[in-house]
Amino acid sequence: MSTRNAKSNFRELDKSLKIQKIIDTAAEIFHKKGYRSTTLDDVSRELGITKAALYHYVSSKEKLLSKIYIQALENIFKNTYKIAGQNLPPDMKLKLIIRNHIKSIIIDSISMFSVFFTEENQLPEEEVRKIRREKTKYNQIVEEIIEEGMSQGLFRRADPKLQAFAITGMCNWVYKWYKPGDSFFTSDQIADHFVSLLERGYLITDKQPIENLVETQRGIKKIPEPKKDKFKKLKDQCLRLIELIDETEKSS
Repeated sequence: MSTRNAKSNFRELDKSLKIQKIIDTAAEIFHKKGYRSTTLDDVSRELGITKAALYHYVSSKEKLLSKIYIQALENIFKNTYKIAGQNLPPDMKLKLIIRNHIKSIIIDSISMFSVFFTEENQLPEEEVRKIRREKTKYNQIVEEIIEEGMSQGLFRRADPKLQAFAITGMCNWVYKWYKPGDSFFTSDQIADHFVSLLERGYLITDKQPIENLVETQRGIKKIPEPKKDKFKKLKDQCLRLIELIDETEKSS
């Protein structure tokens, strides 16, 4: 888009949309160049407006960074409180929290959250403390869902705080490797895989069937189970059924 077209499009927006456009543009540039290497000239040039016009909406680069963090925190809690407050079993709540974290929080705003996780030390100390309090609040929501699941016998016993840190940390790290438009996996595939991994772990147990998966350019594809394995599984089920019939006859 030419500078003239960008400037024209910017002028046609109402004030709230202009501010949003400034935040989105700044997040993109901070993500690509780094906060320290970016100037307000870079932002105004990308928007197709003068630096003086940009100052009408934001007084400094530091204030612009603060706006990015404020909006990132709003995005974090936008759906989280809603999910946590629903009348759902804790395993379903946690599944929705994980999917929301990966898709709506991280992937849908990848540039913003790349800045969120890397530029915190550029903020004033007071704002850093506030952000850390909000991060703690989010972890506590996840922790409470885990505790609820443990009390109902749905989750195995473990330290709920450590479990919450593990889950949020795993979800957060997506920002490091996910590349929009250049990923083998859709956001749904990533969310589904994370949920499956967190719910079942990565070790095969007697209660968990083996699923042969292969990565392709279109995502994850399941390899059909060999016939001999199917016959063995069917044979085991038949033998178990015969044992149950014998036990029933003996007890009658």
